[in-house]
Order: sequence, then C-alpha cells, then structure tokens
Amino acid sequence: MNRLGTIILISTAALLFVAAGVQNSRLAESRCRIPAAHAVSDTSNIAPCPAPIVTVALAGFRCLAADLLWLRAADLQDKGRYFELVQLAEWITTLEPHFTEVWAIHAWNMAYNISIMMPENSDRRRWIMNGIKLLRDRGIPNNIYNPYLYTELGFIFFDKIGASSDPSTQYFKIEWAKEMIALLGESGYPDYKGLNKDKTALKRMQEYKLIPERMQEIDRIYGPLDWRVPQTHSLYWAYLGNNATGTNIHNTVCDRMIYQSMAAIFDHGKLTCSKDGEVFVTSNNFDLLPKVISTFEETLRMAPNETTETAFANFLASASRTLKFYHQDKKARELFNKLHHRFPSPETQQGFEIFTQHASPHMPQILSPDKGL
Repeated sequence: MNRLGTIILISTAALLFVAAGVQNSRLAESRCRIPAAHAVSDTSNIAPCPAPIVTVALAGFRCLAADLLWLRAADLQDKGRYFELVQLAEWITTLEPHFTEVWAIHAWNMAYNISIMMPENSDRRRWIMNGIKLLRDRGIPNNIYNPYLYTELGFIFFDKIGASSDPSTQYFKIEWAKEMIALLGESGYPDYKGLNKDKTALKRMQEYKLIPERMQEIDRIYGPLDWRVPQTHSLYWAYLGNNATGTNIHNTVCDRMIYQSMAAIFDHGKLTCSKDGEVFVTSNNFDLLPKVISTFEETLRMAPNETTETAFANFLASASRTLKFYHQDKKARELFNKLHHRFPSPETQQGFEIFTQHASPHMPQILSPDKGL
C-alpha cells in the first residue's frame, strides 16, 4: 500500500470513530432527556449510514471500516449501552450487508436487551417486532441462501413470544394471534384456495413474508397447524432455512428448531381465541402426536446425534405422562413402550404405572391482556 493510501485509510478510520463517538454522545444525551417509556421505539427514525457516499469514499476499505465499527460495537455491548449499539449496528449492516453476525446481534439487542427495559407492554412488543422485522425484511433478503438468520428469526418467535422468558409473554401471544386473525382468518387455519384468489390478502401476506405455497407444504408435512400460534412461525422460518441453500443437506439448527417447535405445539398448540383477545386459551394438540413423533424419527434417521435423541426421549416421557393424566391410557402406554424400547433407563424399567404415577402434564394456559397466568 502506498503512502497516500495509508493516509486515506487512517483518516477514514479516524473520521468513522469520531462520527460514532459524536452519535453515541447524542444518543446518550437523548437517553438522559427522554424517559424510558418514551424512548425510541421505531428504527425508521434512526439515521442510516449514507451508503452511496460510504461506498465511493471507502471503496476497498469498507470491510476494514466495518471491522473497526464492529470493535466499537462489541465494546458498547460489553458496557450495556444498547441504544447506542442500535445506531452502530445499523451502520455496519449498511457497510457489510452479508455480515450475518451483526444482523443477528442487532435483532437480539432490540428484541431482548432493549425491549426488557421498557415499562409498557406495547413498547416492549414494539422493540421485539423491530427485531423480527429487521431479520425478516432486511437481514434475510440480504443473505437469502444462509440458514443462520432464519433460525435467529425463528428463535425470537419460539422463545420471546412463544415461551415464558418475558413477564409480558401473555400480551405478546395475544397480540400476535390478533394480527394473524386479521391476516388469515379467525380459525388460524388458512383457506388456501380462497387465499390464493384474494389479491389483497396475498399482498398483506407479503408484508409478513408468508408464502402460501410454503405454508401448504408445512401443513402437509407437519400439520395442519394453527398459524395464530408463534411456534408455528418458528417452524416456518426453520423450514425455509433448511431449504435456503437449494440442496438436500439439512441444517442441524434448523432441524432442531423444527422438532422443538413441534413438541411445543403438541403442548400448547391448540388455541381458543376471540378476535379481541379477551378469550385466549392454549392446550395440548393431541391430534399432532403422530406428526411430532415422525418429525423426531426423521431427524434422527437423517442425522443421528445425542442432542436429538435426548430431546426425543424427553418428549416421549413428558407426552406419556400428559396422556395418562388426561386418561388416554392406551396412547400413553404406547409412548411409554416406545420410550422403554428405544431409550431404556432405570426409571422405565419400573414399569408404566410407576413411571406415570406422578404425571406432570402441560396444563391449559388461560390468558387475558391484563392478567398473567
């Protein structure tokens, strides 16, 4: 590299650090002035990195500039300065849109670190949706053949909305169900024939990146599934991730998310819900039991591994106890026999009655917008 090139490189790096520092200072000042409840909750107001200018000015130094900003981002992450990190991550993804790790951290920061700082349920959900939209609308389209971001998006649906990792989880579930009712109908089971003829509905589905043909494939293989349930969407994105490369080679993380989603749908995938969300009850979907088992077995057939075997054994044990609790003794015994035959243990050697006598089923969840479980 000649002397002039070195000078330009050093000057560019210095300018970027100064710009980042100035912007971070402004963001920090804004945080001091604005109460948390009214903090930025829409990333559309974030000043984007001026991509055309940067592309021309930095030319071959874009990667280096992104690396320098990445170091700064790691420092902000360590210090818990999450709002400043939003701006910096925005710049990095503009400079290097194929840097998947930054997309993932950017979305995680919004969906987890910032959302939990919000005192209002609506603000928490807005930040979670910001993280979802970031991956769904920008990260994945820029890295369409990489399964990684598909699983990151699926995990937000599975864990942040579908599980109980947040005190506001019931609110998230209800609001997502209401969105899907408005999009797909009150039952949660799409009428694909009617849907494919409704141009308005198809256009709205494009906003969610829901592809009817893919949804039908998933329903045929794993369902029928209730699309008001967040775990159905974690399965959807994992399924798309498995097909992203255009090969028959499955991604291990995508496969894991699929069978975990199916197990969760068995436990809480039957939904009774009103349009306004005032009635919201989830319970076991026993009809999907054969599909859950076949999903585990197919995953193990394609890629045997200890993690999947353990997950399958845990599911068989849990499901057999749940079925026994609900007096479906024949099915419960069938699952127990499968468990004992395939994964024998000192516990299963005691026999069906002893193994299931302390049944601990997944009880129905009755949620309302203003009350917890």
